[in-house]
Amino acid sequence: MMERAFSLISLVLIGTGLISPTLDYTIFKKERLVSPYLTLGGLGFSGIILGVLAVWSYGRGSVSIYGGMLQIEPFGIFLSFVATIGAILLTVATLSEVKNWSTSPSLYSLVTLGVLGSYFLVSVGDLTLLIAAWALVSVISYVIVGLRKDRASVEAAGKYALMGVIASIFILYAVAMVYGMTGSTSLRSISDLATGEGALIIMSSVFFISAFGFKIGLVPFHGWLPDVYGKAHPILIVFLTSTATVAVVGLIVRVLFTLAPLITSYWPILIGLISVFTMTFGNVTALIQNNVQKMMAFSSIAQMGYIFAGMAAGPLVAGGLTLQGIALHLGSYSFAKAGVFVFLAYLLKKGLSLQISDLKGLGKSMPITATAFGIILLNLVGIPPLLGFWSKFYLFSAAAKITPWLTLIAIINSGISVGYYVRPIKSMFFEEGSDLPDERIGDFEQATVIAASFLLVSGGLVLPSLISILIP
Repeated sequence: MMERAFSLISLVLIGTGLISPTLDYTIFKKERLVSPYLTLGGLGFSGIILGVLAVWSYGRGSVSIYGGMLQIEPFGIFLSFVATIGAILLTVATLSEVKNWSTSPSLYSLVTLGVLGSYFLVSVGDLTLLIAAWALVSVISYVIVGLRKDRASVEAAGKYALMGVIASIFILYAVAMVYGMTGSTSLRSISDLATGEGALIIMSSVFFISAFGFKIGLVPFHGWLPDVYGKAHPILIVFLTSTATVAVVGLIVRVLFTLAPLITSYWPILIGLISVFTMTFGNVTALIQNNVQKMMAFSSIAQMGYIFAGMAAGPLVAGGLTLQGIALHLGSYSFAKAGVFVFLAYLLKKGLSLQISDLKGLGKSMPITATAFGIILLNLVGIPPLLGFWSKFYLFSAAAKITPWLTLIAIINSGISVGYYVRPIKSMFFEEGSDLPDERIGDFEQATVIAASFLLVSGGLVLPSLISILIP
């Protein structure tokens, strides 16, 4: 059943991704009616099938399909569902303005195919499929960033592609080392075939971490991220934060948790130091930003640092707790960043320049949207009972099992983040502005921001009690 269900999802998403732009570029060239709604239909269908798979796979553990190329397990299904919801939020947000872009049919096609690539990444069981899925999601990400075709977006796409090429080279080096050492490309057999903490194991782990670091913005591989997240059109960044990043972190867990038992002497300090530098740099740099989009770009770096705090101990001591924390945090991150960047796109549409000062008085002129945005920011801080609080609680608890010093630093960093997350809230609700835009009930961007905040509130109330069932 599992193999047939996954094949059905693949056929639906590939068909949607290929047919919808063809129809909109030919038959419906003026109206552009097909692509967004076919995309929503395909993503919705995939989400339903994933839900069925989650129920069917309960208690079965990891199920191998396609000759071991994919390993379907609860953690991967959960992340696939999160990536799908992120893509749905993006698609809904584009229904007012973006669907009229000349490149919009291509955007919907790329999003659909990118979601399929994310499914492969979070469930990959073989290094050959890893390379193929990595290339698919990477190329789609580069193209999406530049789809607006303005100077800033094209420049951001170029920088992103350059860094992506470097990351892909590191991936190839790492795969070559692992294959040369074990003679196998199967992730399941690598830990059995490899022995000891040999130089090749250590080097391949370093190359994998470097490649993944480039992709999700870990320090010191983060150089591209502020330019891409801070300059490209905000609505295009939603795919990177809410789908692509979820997939890459899922891949990190698949690969690095396989290698971690082979480098137990180095793992906690290596991953812990990366976490400290990443979260500290992200938070401190965000603290001095006056442009909200750039602030959220550096915030994204810090959020990856929190995930690595949980990873530092996860595969060695607290594997289940770490996986639950990572899953919750990726849900929190995906929904929150979708809401943040859609809100910024909404403000751009209304003629604002996204400086902190531009937010003054929005709590009065746009009360519903501003309140939803405020909830999203509080979630990123980690205020209970929002989902962001529980995800940090799980991650920091996992880190405390073996690296209590890392938990302390992570808590301090969360305190630092309050300093910049409250600035937009203060401007919106406690400062007066002039020439303020108003909100129109029914705008798709507004609906997306509200939906994202609702997911964070409801997720915080429901998921903590279910996560141990969803991801044993």
